[in-house]
Amino acid sequence: MSYVEKTERDGLDPYINGLAEDIAKDLSGKPNKQGKRTAQQEEDVSGLYKQAILQVADTIIEIEGGKSVSAETPAQKLGQQILEAAKKSSDGLGWFGGFNYSITRLIQAVPHIMVVNLEWQAEFRYFLYALTAGAIEQSAIEIRTRQVPANLEWVVNGLVGTLFDVKDEYKRRVNISYEAIQIKKSGDCYDVPFRTEVVEVKDPDGNKGYQEIMMDYRGITQKKSEDKSV
Repeated sequence: MSYVEKTERDGLDPYINGLAEDIAKDLSGKPNKQGKRTAQQEEDVSGLYKQAILQVADTIIEIEGGKSVSAETPAQKLGQQILEAAKKSSDGLGWFGGFNYSITRLIQAVPHIMVVNLEWQAEFRYFLYALTAGAIEQSAIEIRTRQVPANLEWVVNGLVGTLFDVKDEYKRRVNISYEAIQIKKSGDCYDVPFRTEVVEVKDPDGNKGYQEIMMDYRGITQKKSEDKSV
């Protein structure tokens, strides 16, 4: 992730949290005519993420194209704030990092809110990773189809590239750790001769963690790792 300074984060966080609360509200459902809640399914988070990301991106495209945008939704307000914060950078291109930071924080904030509100049981599961990654990638693909003047192609390319970077970082920073713990808990599903192996490590304070090492098991009988203590 392109790490934005704390002052810029402080300016973006209220808008990110506002959008996260809006998405969480939609996921929680609204009372129907009988006064009963009609909560959407957890999988609906994918569509809500995509809708929000596209609104943020389209706001950036329009403003960079010189249009006056009347920001009405939380996503549009976030897009506007990302560009406003970028004005402090010397070249005005700080919005790349702001966009990265905003989406990265958004996909963590929504599950956290849902768990705090007792709507979801966990902030991370594999299906949630897959739906989130899919929403990010599908948003990038749809943004790529935007018809813009030649002088705005760089904006579209920047948005697409940043979204794929967010997805890659979400895999590297979050899902890989989840996978490592699941491997130690239930055993590996790979048994080909060349593969990574998850090994236990400890930090200076004795806290347990895991890392991957590259192994060559040709001619070696190796049982799949299994650790029921995790």
